[in-house]
Amino acid sequence: MTSEGTADDDVPRTRAACALAAHAPGCSGADLRELGGGLDHSAFLAGDLVLRVAGPGARAEVTREAELLRLVAAHVSVPVPVPRFADPVLGVLGYPLVSGRPLLGRAAPEGAAARLGRVLRELHGVPRAEIGDRAPVDPAEPDAWLADLPGPAPLLRTLRATRPRPARQLVLAHTDLGAEHLLESDGELTGIIDWADAAVTDPALDLARPYRDFGPAFLDDVLLAYGSDTPEFRQRITFFARCAALEDLAYGRESGREAYRRAAERSVAWLFPGAAEPTA
Repeated sequence: MTSEGTADDDVPRTRAACALAAHAPGCSGADLRELGGGLDHSAFLAGDLVLRVAGPGARAEVTREAELLRLVAAHVSVPVPVPRFADPVLGVLGYPLVSGRPLLGRAAPEGAAARLGRVLRELHGVPRAEIGDRAPVDPAEPDAWLADLPGPAPLLRTLRATRPRPARQLVLAHTDLGAEHLLESDGELTGIIDWADAAVTDPALDLARPYRDFGPAFLDDVLLAYGSDTPEFRQRITFFARCAALEDLAYGRESGREAYRRAAERSVAWLFPGAAEPTA
């Protein structure tokens, strides 16, 4: 089912309200509360229903994302958004709110690393035959990650000197598993959100941002539960973690989102040992 008559309206709140009226009329009287968003989406809350509004050029992608989320939910042991509807005309995905609070700017609770490691083992084990065209294939070429990467010159030189070889085996991965997408409640990991960038790619990408956000000891515990830990794997994890830190450093400074900037600056201490404080 899709909505009609509003395809030319690119105001996210209006698109969310139209999707709510079409697919969840029982909630159409609820106030739309803005949850925030990223570079390519906005999110609103109506009661306990999240309305994730895609960017104007990505409306049709919500159908694929809904199919992917249902596949992921069937394979992993942590809650993920399970779509109630997907409207490709409006570009809106609706799903019940996943409980918990993002870990951005906070310490990970005890046991979260082991839980995450087990969940990543489940996710990365999803058979390719089941994925089909639900997720794009991305070889995650290190040279491509370095192209146009912002950051202080000494840190960029370190990255270029330590870039690894591409992964030989690709898996289904979240790819953007930063602290802002890991939810916690009462000391438990309660959910993983924002799967829009999921791809068949290097598994190291899913360990890179947790390493960036929570440090070396957290990574050790994740890898122990994950069940795979080699020098080559760690080299790729470290490379992508460093890239992600510089991306967030630039994003935080340009957008004024201080939580991202502070987290990125802290991570430089363990990702680039011996480096000076990052400067603009």
